[in-house]
Amino acid sequence: MSKFTRLFFIAVAVSTLIGTGTIQAQSTTDSIITALKTIDPEILQYFPRWRVCEGDLQVKIKQSFALLGYDPKNLDDKNIVVTSAPIREGLSEPEFDLILIECGSERMVAAEISSNMRKLSFTLSDPKRPYCYTEIPPSQPPSAPQTAEIINYMEPTNVTHAFTLSAFEQVLKIGKSGFWLKSSIGTDQVGYTYWSSGEGRITLQRPLYENTDAATRKAIPYLLNAKLGFGYRLNGSIDGQNRFLNFIPGRKLNAGYGGKFVAGLDFHFPMHPQFGVGLNMELPLRGISYTENIDASTYYTTSIGNRRITAPGYPVDPYATAALLRSTGQATVFYNWWVDPKAPENFFRFDLGIVYSEVREVGVFNDTTTGNSSLAIEGVTGLTTWKPNELGDWVYAKIEYKSQSSFPFGVSLQYANQMLLGRAYVPLLGDWLYLEGRYSTPLRGVRPFEMKNFFMFSPVLRLNF
Repeated sequence: MSKFTRLFFIAVAVSTLIGTGTIQAQSTTDSIITALKTIDPEILQYFPRWRVCEGDLQVKIKQSFALLGYDPKNLDDKNIVVTSAPIREGLSEPEFDLILIECGSERMVAAEISSNMRKLSFTLSDPKRPYCYTEIPPSQPPSAPQTAEIINYMEPTNVTHAFTLSAFEQVLKIGKSGFWLKSSIGTDQVGYTYWSSGEGRITLQRPLYENTDAATRKAIPYLLNAKLGFGYRLNGSIDGQNRFLNFIPGRKLNAGYGGKFVAGLDFHFPMHPQFGVGLNMELPLRGISYTENIDASTYYTTSIGNRRITAPGYPVDPYATAALLRSTGQATVFYNWWVDPKAPENFFRFDLGIVYSEVREVGVFNDTTTGNSSLAIEGVTGLTTWKPNELGDWVYAKIEYKSQSSFPFGVSLQYANQMLLGRAYVPLLGDWLYLEGRYSTPLRGVRPFEMKNFFMFSPVLRLNF
């Protein structure tokens, strides 16, 4: 597609957003910001752009930036550039809709201009531009970045509403409240992704403490984010019984009944918000009792074979065993790093800490007199428990890279519970349809409830408003 064709489609899209009658300013602003993020420099340079050369306006604009906490060392009142949305055709005189103001190396987007420079914006956007200005010809590429400084491209903080849908998780940003509602399958933090862990969870993340640091508040609006929710067991995709997608490996690990308590937080240090600590824990809400009836067909079980597993005091002996994922948790320190914050296209996150994972083997019983099936741990001899017992079991390390440019993609590698978990996503169509894949494998001996290789991919629908 030629650059002029791309310009035409983007201009039509933005013009449609701002040309549908009397639209509320905030709605128009949000739409323009969203459109702007998808425009590469080759297109953006064809938008109306000009330098402000009137001394009085230069001083007022610079003062506005300074009063809002922008670093004075980065401000230059002799280098102020204004960018407008494409001009709609058929007008007797141009109407400018400001989408960016640059002062030196600092910049404000439309939402900030509307909120913080309202009076000045009326003057700057006046169709007659009754002040000293110099047009910037299209041949001069813009200095404005095409992306915003955000931590998670799939969960952007700088939009009003965000929605992500995939087989792995479903995420919803609830308006301007800062709340995130998330549903996910798998326990990635200990290396068991998608079906392989036998459990999922629903959590609500709540922001608790705003970031007042002007240099980082766009990317990190809150210093403290806490999440609370519950976990639940999965009944489907037992090994050899995939009912929906045959290529998905079955699971050999189970979650116990009764659900889990899920809680966690990320705390960014006020003196340096890019750096912080993260905590996460998932604890079973109920123990395993012989008196609780179960549907044994929803559990992956293993024949006892020649093993000596007995249950003195029970009416019958177990006929099989099952592995249940119990308590998990982690505590980490993390660091968020943009290679160039002024053009934040390349983002890294580093995590290092400790992780805990516990898998309990239980006996599976079938009382032939009543026809009931049940599980038990207490009083059953010969069962195995898998939990950290050497240094490698405790180590948690993760590195993420995200490219947030005109071709946004991301990759991550995680080491936890002596499991390697890799994740990658790439765009398929525009800025709204992606393909994501996850792969996990043990870096030690394969335990009875694990698979040597587990791979799953899914399309990802991403919508921002």
